[in-house]
Amino acid sequence: MALPLEREEIELLTEELEVIIAAHLAWFKQINRTLVCASQVNKADLAEDAHLRSPFGQWYYSSDPLPLRESLNFQALGATQQAMHAATRLALLEVLDKRRPEPDVYDQCIDLALRLNTMLRRVQLDIIGELLTTDSLTGCASRRGMLLRLREEQERSLRIQRPCCLCLLDFDRFKLVNDERGHPAGDAVLRQGLKFITGVLRKYDSIYRYGGEEFLVCLPGTPLKEAALVIERIRSGLERLPVRLPSGETLYVTASFGLTEMHPRHSVEEAIADADMALIRAKDYGRNRIELSSGG
Repeated sequence: MALPLEREEIELLTEELEVIIAAHLAWFKQINRTLVCASQVNKADLAEDAHLRSPFGQWYYSSDPLPLRESLNFQALGATQQAMHAATRLALLEVLDKRRPEPDVYDQCIDLALRLNTMLRRVQLDIIGELLTTDSLTGCASRRGMLLRLREEQERSLRIQRPCCLCLLDFDRFKLVNDERGHPAGDAVLRQGLKFITGVLRKYDSIYRYGGEEFLVCLPGTPLKEAALVIERIRSGLERLPVRLPSGETLYVTASFGLTEMHPRHSVEEAIADADMALIRAKDYGRNRIELSSGG
């Protein structure tokens, strides 16, 4: 699942889900005790809108989990929770009548409660996976799983008969920034630079931290000439971007770019190598420029 959130917001969402899961398990423990021990029934669990009153329901139907709503795993939670409360209501009515719940009614209630817990854990794992594949400094995707996603884009490109381009970009003289101004200044360059770059990219483009100050951009469904226009907007905008350093100073930086078009009969690794060769030429020819791969 791709979440339109900063890393810190994703971490908070993960913690929030842990609280919701704990609240659900506490509810489940109390319900199970009531059904097994015929203890006092909580009248709130008998209400038609019990699914809205529970801690899970209050969270699920609020605006808090808004970024999760497009996830199919998240959407399935609501139906399971409502079915769980409906089954629970039937079991509790039997307890009120001084009867033990029928085994099938009890089993349905317990099975749905356990299923909801499993589904919540699955959503949480999806979010944790998002953290593992997100670079903590810049917020863009990390190299973890990058090749798999690029191969998927290459297959999609072949299927829809539309080209897909890759671009390697490298911040110019970045080592000098770190050496002369310190690593916090280098971090500011990467953080603010990538915020600008991701703002220029289209919603279906993706960007990965390839290593150090080097990043890889994937431009699906985009011919080489059109891709070059997108990258030129990044290059020209980046050189005019005032980077605010922790010291209060303003720094201007540039980047060099190597652009290639993926070939359907060549591997993703070969395409990246082509982009890398083009990037080396951009550096050799004076930096702050775009070079196209001769193989593109």
